[in-house]
Amino acid sequence: MAHPVLWRGKTFFYPIGNTSAVCLTQDLCPTEKADVLLLGCGDPRHILYTVYTNNTGLQASRNLDFTCCDLESAVIARNVILFTLLADEGAAERAPQIWNIFFHFFLDKASHNLLISQCRKLVELSSDLDSWNNGPYGYFLRMCTGDTLAELRRLWELHVKTTTCSPSEAKAFESAYAADVKASRAKFERVVTASRAAGPLSMYAFKMAGDHYNIYWDTGICSAVPKRPSEMSHPNPTLAFSMVGDKFGVHYGTDPLCCFHWAEALAPAVGSTRHPDKCTLKDIVDVCKKQFSRWCALVSKVLGSQNPSSPSPLIIRCFVGDALSFCQALCYSRTAKSTSTPFPVAPWKIPCITFDPSAYGTSMQSPAPTTFNVIDTSNLLDHVGVLNLIAVTSPILQRTLSATLYTEGLASDSPDDTLAEQLCGDIATMGLLLGLIPACFVMQFTNRSNMHEHIMRVSQKTIQNHERLAWKLIGGAEKLLTDLDCPIGIPAEQLAGVFFNIYLNMFSHENVRRRLAMAKQSLSGIIHYHRRSFVEILSVVKRRVITDWDLTMNMLHDKIRNDRILITGMNFYQELCCQLHLLGVFDVDWLSLPLPEVHRVERPLVFRNWKVLPKTLCVVLVVPRDRLQPLLPDLDEAGTPVLQCDLRGTATSNAFSAISTVFGTITTSGHGDGKTAVIKEDTTRRYGTSPLVVWFWVPTIVLVNERRLSVVLSLFSTPATCAFAMKRGLDLSIFRADLGDEQLVHILRQHPNAGPESPKEKNVQISGRPMKTSGACTFVTLNKECKTPLTFTTRVDIVEPDMKASLTSGGTPVVNQVSMHSTAIVLGNKSLQIPFPLPVYAKKSKLRIARKSLYIEIILPLRLTLGDTDSDMFPVIPHGGDLALWNMHRVNLDHCITFSIANKKALDWVNPQLFFMTSDREKRMPHGLNTGSTLLDVKHSLHCILRQASGLAEDKPALCYALRVKDEEEIFVMFYITNLRLDVGSHSMVADAWVMPSSPSFEKVEAFSKVSSHLRPSNMKMIEMGIEERKAWQHLLVAATERCRTWEHKTNCEYRVQGVIPLALEPDESPICSCGAGMGTESFVKKYPMLRPLAPYVTRAAISPLFALSYLEKVGSLEDNVASSTASTPAPAAVVRSVCAACGKESGSASLLVCSRCKVVRYCSQGCQRGDWKGHKKSCVVPSSS
Repeated sequence: MAHPVLWRGKTFFYPIGNTSAVCLTQDLCPTEKADVLLLGCGDPRHILYTVYTNNTGLQASRNLDFTCCDLESAVIARNVILFTLLADEGAAERAPQIWNIFFHFFLDKASHNLLISQCRKLVELSSDLDSWNNGPYGYFLRMCTGDTLAELRRLWELHVKTTTCSPSEAKAFESAYAADVKASRAKFERVVTASRAAGPLSMYAFKMAGDHYNIYWDTGICSAVPKRPSEMSHPNPTLAFSMVGDKFGVHYGTDPLCCFHWAEALAPAVGSTRHPDKCTLKDIVDVCKKQFSRWCALVSKVLGSQNPSSPSPLIIRCFVGDALSFCQALCYSRTAKSTSTPFPVAPWKIPCITFDPSAYGTSMQSPAPTTFNVIDTSNLLDHVGVLNLIAVTSPILQRTLSATLYTEGLASDSPDDTLAEQLCGDIATMGLLLGLIPACFVMQFTNRSNMHEHIMRVSQKTIQNHERLAWKLIGGAEKLLTDLDCPIGIPAEQLAGVFFNIYLNMFSHENVRRRLAMAKQSLSGIIHYHRRSFVEILSVVKRRVITDWDLTMNMLHDKIRNDRILITGMNFYQELCCQLHLLGVFDVDWLSLPLPEVHRVERPLVFRNWKVLPKTLCVVLVVPRDRLQPLLPDLDEAGTPVLQCDLRGTATSNAFSAISTVFGTITTSGHGDGKTAVIKEDTTRRYGTSPLVVWFWVPTIVLVNERRLSVVLSLFSTPATCAFAMKRGLDLSIFRADLGDEQLVHILRQHPNAGPESPKEKNVQISGRPMKTSGACTFVTLNKECKTPLTFTTRVDIVEPDMKASLTSGGTPVVNQVSMHSTAIVLGNKSLQIPFPLPVYAKKSKLRIARKSLYIEIILPLRLTLGDTDSDMFPVIPHGGDLALWNMHRVNLDHCITFSIANKKALDWVNPQLFFMTSDREKRMPHGLNTGSTLLDVKHSLHCILRQASGLAEDKPALCYALRVKDEEEIFVMFYITNLRLDVGSHSMVADAWVMPSSPSFEKVEAFSKVSSHLRPSNMKMIEMGIEERKAWQHLLVAATERCRTWEHKTNCEYRVQGVIPLALEPDESPICSCGAGMGTESFVKKYPMLRPLAPYVTRAAISPLFALSYLEKVGSLEDNVASSTASTPAPAAVVRSVCAACGKESGSASLLVCSRCKVVRYCSQGCQRGDWKGHKKSCVVPSSS
């Protein structure tokens, strides 16, 4: 397994998600088929919302294929119940019962009867895969493996069994269930996690979130009334059986309202002036139920409109098992062309993953996807580590411009817990090595707001920060790049240095002097990596990087052997060498020597019947149940400690943490090197009577070099294991046996349950993308610490005749910047463009010219300094006849919630949202027309436009916003905002705008003359800027029109014909194509009937704030936020509007005093206001009217 084996003591059931639903196709092209993999899928809210947002426009024709993986079978079983209920006729009428079944702890009789009836139906249909596939749901709902179907059937049978037991058993079940619900509730005074669902309006949601949590856990139902109706008396059996056991084990933080978008209830609706403070808990609950009903209705409609005999546009596939194993099995199945794989279903299980041949067989006309253009990993980052995720998902991510990997985590607010810390290396360096990088890292902004996370930390004193990132193939932002697997080269010495730094970071918990660093591994203190994890990363890099691999590995080997930083690191040296060999990454010299030349003692008796000793062997240890049982309470108290095995001799001790474990009985046959073992798993696991069987791989030399060895199962030492050590000994041993004990220790050539044709371990890691050995290559030079990339070097062969002639005749090449990611070498009147995987700085290039050999070597420094971005930071890239966006997700504007600006007091949340557009560093920069940062200049203009459009500036919202370069009369674009909306999936506001660039034509001039009387200086807002910002806006307008597109580009689209995007960067030419002009302008004409003549010439655009990246730099700090000139937005010292900024006392905003200067901070009394002034005056500024 790629992750260390953890002892799972206290576990929880997570049947309901804890974050708002998002659209999983938001980074795909509108008509692109979606092959979506959901790892740790949890409940189906993302699927429901994705189907809902894809129901109009071009997206309505998109085929959606979801593959859902979760270790918790009860989660998948519940999801299948939901989808089958939605596929049945009459789903709309049963919507209230479906809501109850999915979210309530207790059910009324009608809901309970519907659930049990459905479970009976599912049991009848699930006898085997053929029965299921040919049943009424098989056309859209598929099981990836037979084991998955069998496990779901087991749960559905248990659900039904709760109604067929005796009265006394039923009463006992109900009593135990109710007691478990009561015992599971959080012991905290208030749980306000659900306030995240309010996004930018979360400042108004804390009290309602806390109230609903209390009501939900007191009554067991979603309600605004703190009393459960008497008819809601039946325990919900879907919550009574899970990995926790046959009991209610739902996590104490669960609240169904976390899944939805509260902003729909809190934001003032069009035509309303209601303040968010006036929103009630009943309003929130009602909106969440309406959203669920809308989403479900669309799914029912899609499923109901299909003929079961024809391919379904919506397919949902289910797998119960470990996410890391599942990804490896998918890759293996694709490359080996086999439905049988050598990867176990999950930790603590013995069966391996075998896919359904009718879906994954190579003879199928339309096989199930094994590569994906969307991979969502939920918050697995916190549970398995981001490097483990990237190592297994990278090979199955499709090599397309729009392919996206999503990660999500709840990192702590510690300054040490950064993305670089989680990646165990510099973000750019790790991106180059692994081929994936956060898209927002490159462009230094995101359209996704996490303002609500800052608000929670300020007001609730939380230490968490929910961060969702979209990772893309590195280099994909460059239009010229044709090979998304383009290799990179790194000198062996530097690559060895990089690897060693990664090694030190991955295993920093082994540095005794830094044991406190354990807290940095994750919030739960879980160790995510062992030596196999490290070797998996090396394996990914080996396939991507061109270097002298043997030299690199020999240098790395020497560094590790001589390391004195990880005090216990050498304990795992033998395991590292073993895993390098098993995965085919590298063989250390001593491993290749004949054994007679290296072992110093007579061959141990355990090998007396062995004819040939291989390089590596599998050691199996059997831990009798009677020896393990007394330790269970102490193990449980240790939380989730890492299990490892040790080989201890009289003078040596070697540790191995890449182990496999299962409860079961072992049967052996044969002897010597022909000995095999079969394990029969005990499905009752720790609650049964079978022994614990552990096995792991070791270098054979370790076993033959000492006469007396013990095999030990132990815990890895961490601060959490101190109590165990005090009771059971400092060596943390759980059980030990002599190597020669043939009852408890078995030495095998192959792992247990290996068939006669099982693949060798090192051949299991088959990659669909072999190492690059030729073609264009970018060579990377790192700094002297081998941590960050400094320069790119590439060789360009000059083959064009005119350029060859110019070079041989002494012509001097010139390097020009073409885009952030590309340069052009100019010779004479010809040029050659060169793409790079990351932004580069052409002005600082160096050249090496070989005039006789006809090549030029160009050396370019990387351009990754914060704030140093170019005008083309909004790439739109041609992709398969369509256009792909790099760092601006698509939005369905018609599904975005429109909010009213009639009541300024109801928009108290807008200023704080705009405040988080800029980082603390940016706020300290001079605020002028040209700040020196093009990105910051664009942010300032956006801030001005959005604030004025919200009615929060001194002037009223403008009819028209006109953009021009300062001191130039010519306006290069005008746009009209018809509505302000909420992009709830990204917790951000978005302007529904209609863009009309300047491109003089007789028709446009004539149309404009008809409306000129309505466009007066008093209702126009003129935004002035510098030339570089104007160019950036022209790029931005292309992305803004593309991201909300509901129309198709024409065959004669100017982008296609001219082969350039944007079309122009001159002020008097349009940067956008004409395909969208006049499309869907009904809302524009309805809002501005006097501007009807302009309708044929405007194109719809979605214009959002550009937010700073909190994982790269400080954002929203209350200190040091005073700019060198007046800040554009007052610092939200108390953005939680219902809380006194001085004492923290809660109250409705109407009863709080507001600071008369900044209009942001509020106080419960004049005394608090006077007392806070000394600190508040540092950040108290008058709101800008700009």
